[in-house]
Amino acid sequence: MNETTPEKAAGMPPDDGKDFWNEKAKTFPRYEAGEDNYEAGIVRIIREYGVDFRGRTVLDVGCGCGMYTIRLAKEASHVTAVDISEQMLHILRHDAESHGLSNIRYVLSGWEEFENHGCYDVVFCSMTPAIHDDATRRKLLRHARGWTVFMGFAGRMSSNVLNGLFAHYQVTPKVFNNGPEMRHWLEDQGISHISRLIEGQWVVPATREGMISSCTSMLMPYGVTPDPEYLKEYIEQFRTDPEKYVETTDYRIELLLWEK
Repeated sequence: MNETTPEKAAGMPPDDGKDFWNEKAKTFPRYEAGEDNYEAGIVRIIREYGVDFRGRTVLDVGCGCGMYTIRLAKEASHVTAVDISEQMLHILRHDAESHGLSNIRYVLSGWEEFENHGCYDVVFCSMTPAIHDDATRRKLLRHARGWTVFMGFAGRMSSNVLNGLFAHYQVTPKVFNNGPEMRHWLEDQGISHISRLIEGQWVVPATREGMISSCTSMLMPYGVTPDPEYLKEYIEQFRTDPEKYVETTDYRIELLLWEK
């Protein structure tokens, strides 16, 4: 797949704490209506393997601002949306209400602290650092009555904007492999699953202020506070018109699906 749509974060930080994600909410991707964008394409692929969200209960782990949550809630009977960031949940609630949706439960919690002993027809996880070890993975299994859908990075997340900043500040960015790591874990547990690699390029427009904010939030977990004047000058090379800046990110994602 080769997309020119706004997905989504230019990578995950070394620190997956609440403060980072609350700051990131300012520029994080939100739900985008329509059937010709990246999320719609991903959901179509998921459906190809037999996952049906219609009339189902869904647990969305690490839902963010709801780029998938709202799409799923339009089909599901009910969605429980869990995220560590109150700012992201605030945005999700606003967007969901603007689409007339009242079937979403909003849960402010880290995954390890999430307390719910119920099971769901579909457990859905997209690019969340919350699922990272044996305990957090087993917790997914306990909450799944039917399908589990997991998407994780597979070693490639290269942003033309961030690459230059990482070089300038002599930062070695973390390589994210939570997709293959989850696949290896499933294999070790003897859990039959489907794996599909999805590669492409995200082309993400931003305002000047939005790009500055995004760059700053991605550098700070590495202990870097960028010089504001340097950053303002640096991002000018990514300006495509007086009001728009564009970031391109090459990515590789592993989609994993399994049914209980």
